[in-house]
Amino acid sequence: MRTPARSPEDIIGIVPHTLGYTPRRSLVALIVGTGAGGSQTSSTTLRIDFDRETAAQIISEGGGWYANLVSRACAVTGIFLVVYDDDYEPVSDGDSDVGDEYAEVHRSLIRAAIDELALTFDARGIDTLSAWWVSNDRFGRIDADGYDSTPLIAATTSACATELVAGGSNPVGAPEELVIAPVSAEAFADSRRGRPQEWMDLGEAFAIFAELYPRLNAMRAGEDPFDRDRLHAFMDLPTVMALDALLDEKWSRDALEMILSFDHPNLPPARVVDADGERLRELCWETSRRADAAREIVGLSERAPHPRDVLLSISFLKEYLPLGHPRVRATAYSVIAWFEWALGGSTMAENYARAALELEPEHGLASLIAEAVMMGFLPRWLMDTEAAPF
Repeated sequence: MRTPARSPEDIIGIVPHTLGYTPRRSLVALIVGTGAGGSQTSSTTLRIDFDRETAAQIISEGGGWYANLVSRACAVTGIFLVVYDDDYEPVSDGDSDVGDEYAEVHRSLIRAAIDELALTFDARGIDTLSAWWVSNDRFGRIDADGYDSTPLIAATTSACATELVAGGSNPVGAPEELVIAPVSAEAFADSRRGRPQEWMDLGEAFAIFAELYPRLNAMRAGEDPFDRDRLHAFMDLPTVMALDALLDEKWSRDALEMILSFDHPNLPPARVVDADGERLRELCWETSRRADAAREIVGLSERAPHPRDVLLSISFLKEYLPLGHPRVRATAYSVIAWFEWALGGSTMAENYARAALELEPEHGLASLIAEAVMMGFLPRWLMDTEAAPF
């Protein structure tokens, strides 16, 4: 996005586009960093579940756990907070009644929680640049106590939101709608015509992936959005079948996760780029059998992931998923869920894990991710922070 955000309407209008969906019962943080030249930009958005219980927890226990989450997401100098709460009712113009008294108590609780967060951030040298509430079809400043609300359409049609829509962004109503669906059985059968074997040999699969990898690795450079047409062009039938084969074996699936994190110490990009198919298979087999290598997988490692690298792999696998073999479809969903979870994105991780479990109720990796999200477990690089309701 090239249009600078200049108004509350711009900030509120950006949020659904950064998440891909319109949040509900959420606290969203637009995290701002300051560049060397003093310019402020926001490239990271953090969303957690937020309700009265969460607000009460913050008031009683402090906002340290939340500030830890924000601080670990990226370098941060400022933060915009947006509470999405359909129970947050603007101040009524009519006479007070029981309903208005309840709404006032609710507003006071939310405001107190946000004040607590602002004090916590201030103690760490982080500015709370502003905080807003969004409820149904209106929004307003939290420190205005529910007065002076603005129609939400002013945000959804703001300059920033309009630019994002023009660029192809189209937020959905709920995160479940973002889960990629497979092609139909007929379309799958049609896509495999001309290939007599249903499954590719692993040796051939590694050879094809070794040839593809340098082109995928090259896409990590820069800051522009990933070229989806370019990613889609990778998905010719040999590449799709190679990924089928790699996902079908647990050891090669684990190795694929290591490679696609682009930071595994045993399979770094420089080593993978220089390997032909035979050598890559040897490296993957050796690495996948080592317990210490398993502990270095993104999400289990203490290292914070490079978000752009992991997002590239998620985008790559999303292009593959609709075309993949039904036998490994649950595994493809699970690997995407793992990468989402490794970035701290428990909402999408849970949705992809559940998509896998709908296909295979006993799928090990999907069950592990779904349980981790349910229990509030975070990836290891965030685990110094208390479990939070993502």
